[in-house]
Amino acid sequence: LSSPSGVLRLLVGGGAGGEDLAGASESRKRQADWERQIESLDQKEVELHQTQLRLIREQTSTFVRDVSALRQEMSAMRAKQAAIEESLGISQGNHVSIAQSHATMGDRVAALEQVIGDWGRRHEAHAREIRSLQDAHEQQRHSTVGERMAYVEKLLG
Repeated sequence: LSSPSGVLRLLVGGGAGGEDLAGASESRKRQADWERQIESLDQKEVELHQTQLRLIREQTSTFVRDVSALRQEMSAMRAKQAAIEESLGISQGNHVSIAQSHATMGDRVAALEQVIGDWGRRHEAHAREIRSLQDAHEQQRHSTVGERMAYVEKLLG
């Protein structure tokens, strides 16, 4: 029983010497319970990943819409500003001083663009992490009974 194959033989029904049928039957029941638990956990994990991906898609979609709306608003504001400056007949000299006073607006836009870029990079990192978790899950999902038993034995010590 010290090796995983010995435990597996015991669970599958090979016995460890003179073990009676009741013990073997109990082992089979435990194995079936473990298999059901593993399948249940696998299904829950898949559901969790699907929910996470759906949430990321929704958040990304909302974010893209918001950025697009902000860009449209900025374009409209710039057009209005140009129209107001033209209607007021602001001279080139005054225009330079106004542009200098609005330099902080450009800094603000640059800061927003940096935040948006940082968020995008974090989103990509999370997407890669989720993909790697899904790949690991798929590999684990297709493991053999022996591999699963070795894993359970490793967890139980």
